Amino acid sequence: MRATRRRWVPWVMGLFAAARAVAAPPPVNVTLEPRQISLGETAQLTITSEGMGMDGITLPQVAGLEFRVVGQSRRVEIINGATLATTSVILRVTPETAGIFTIPGITPNSQPLVLRVNPDNGSGSASQYNNPNLANRPPLAAGGSSSNGIRMTADGAAFVRMNLPKRDVYVGESIPVDIEVGMRAGFVQSLNGLPTLTGNDFTLNNLSRKPERVEKLVDGKPFTVLTWHSVLAPVKPGTFTLSVQSPLTIRVRTRPARDSLIDDLLGDPFMQNFFGATVAKDVTVSSPPEDLKVLALPTEGRPNDFSGAVGSFKIASDLSATTAAVGDPLTLRLHVTGTGNFDRVDTPMLEHVDQWKTYPPKSSFKESDAIGVKGEKTFEQPLIAAHPGPQTLPDLTFSYFDPDTRRYETARTAPLPVTISPALADAAPGAPSSTTTTAGAPATPGSPTTAGASRPAAAVSPEASSPGMRPDHAITADAATSLVPLYLRPTFLAVPLLALAFAGGWFGMRHRGPSRGTSRGRNRRSAASANRLLEPMRAAARAGDAAAFFTSACIALREALAVRWQIAPEQLTADDMAARLAADANPDAAGVLEIFALADEANYAGRDLKSIDYDRWTQVVRSQLLEAT
Repeated sequence: MRATRRRWVPWVMGLFAAARAVAAPPPVNVTLEPRQISLGETAQLTITSEGMGMDGITLPQVAGLEFRVVGQSRRVEIINGATLATTSVILRVTPETAGIFTIPGITPNSQPLVLRVNPDNGSGSASQYNNPNLANRPPLAAGGSSSNGIRMTADGAAFVRMNLPKRDVYVGESIPVDIEVGMRAGFVQSLNGLPTLTGNDFTLNNLSRKPERVEKLVDGKPFTVLTWHSVLAPVKPGTFTLSVQSPLTIRVRTRPARDSLIDDLLGDPFMQNFFGATVAKDVTVSSPPEDLKVLALPTEGRPNDFSGAVGSFKIASDLSATTAAVGDPLTLRLHVTGTGNFDRVDTPMLEHVDQWKTYPPKSSFKESDAIGVKGEKTFEQPLIAAHPGPQTLPDLTFSYFDPDTRRYETARTAPLPVTISPALADAAPGAPSSTTTTAGAPATPGSPTTAGASRPAAAVSPEASSPGMRPDHAITADAATSLVPLYLRPTFLAVPLLALAFAGGWFGMRHRGPSRGTSRGRNRRSAASANRLLEPMRAAARAGDAAAFFTSACIALREALAVRWQIAPEQLTADDMAARLAADANPDAAGVLEIFALADEANYAGRDLKSIDYDRWTQVVRSQLLEAT
């Protein structure tokens, strides 16, 4: 019996020892390399445990440090017939700030580790794992993390982010916006288009064609970040969800996620994609949705001249000259500077000003930033004074809505004085006196002086002469009663005119043909004359020169109407023309008068015409020419 007990004792003790070995946790070894890094660099934490698994290990949590598993490996060794298995988990430690951090022990028996993070010295971060292929890259700046509005793709290859300055805006307001597209080095194959909005509630204007490019670290990984600057414009009031998206082609891994952890350990993107099988895939990456509240512009206090401008503006005005003659054009300029939606900045400037003829203004814009939110818009309006004398152009006003003060504002310029002199045609020179009396008083032309003799006009003193132009030389001979040459006077033309009349009658009787042939010849001459006058108009229409087109049209109409009414073209005034056309019941009377009005507008204010407009006005002139001939 005792012998039996002695045989069982070793077996029982062995079972207790085996049970104790199974219950005891395997030894764990933790290493941290390196122990001192700079901000922007990473360290490697390796946890090694005996056995084929690592159960019950919790990742450490330290404020200011991010821990992420990047690899796992198993190792089996046979030493003197005994099998030794170990499992290692590799973590990447990324600091968010500089300082000294204590990493607690992974197991109760392991010792804590200390990591010193020095501030970034501006030279950029070194490549993790001493990767030589990343050594020649540009310096990497500290980038954002997932807590700064970045939403990565599932594989962490790309992101899109939108930066808005405010969340409450007004309809028509221009909001500057920055759009960032981040692409992880080696994982994004191509960018397939510009960023776009996901909805129709906003418009994206003035998107920069060439984005800014910078290299950043995002979550400890190198990214190429492209930044576009643009302007966001809401089109209607309400609360909307806004997001932007960008089309990309990325390299997608085909290995399981558990096995691809070792790919990240390789560091170099080329090595990752070489050893970890990938395929190209077209994806659309979107930014996190953001809510934006759009407010309607208030109706209370809205000025009558409000054109929809929203922003902050200042105005100033000036004239092209402070003096001019009646009939000479002046240019009134209004300068609107500031920040806002310049596409809705508009003004009629001056309308229906007494003693002035005004024309529609033209505008031009000069931006002072890349997206057109800041700049200067200039309006130019031609003006023509109708009467001489001192004049004062009234002040100009411009109304806009200021989103900062949340009310309408009206800017005002100062009145502009201008001096208008008589036209040269109105200042007719006075006729100087031909003779004076011996006492200096003017005498009646042709009457004798008290001395019985006359003096030439050249001897008249400047004080005694009438104002105006003076002769270049003294008049020494008797004045002629007419400037018509002797051979053109009626008394000498009677005989030649009779001879010409007889010859013309004889020639007409000899060569008189059928009435149909005469009419056909007359029609050919009429068409040729009309085409001669229409050709300058057609040339101007082909060149798109509205001013030259209307000038040629006025010349042709004056000649046609002068022939019809048997008067000289220069004697036709606007009032006389309107009266004669009304008396003739001319069907094109309205079109003829409008051509003369448009000629002034095209010369002074500029006017753009379409091809159909040129054809319409050409037909009006052609009909008048054919009727005149």
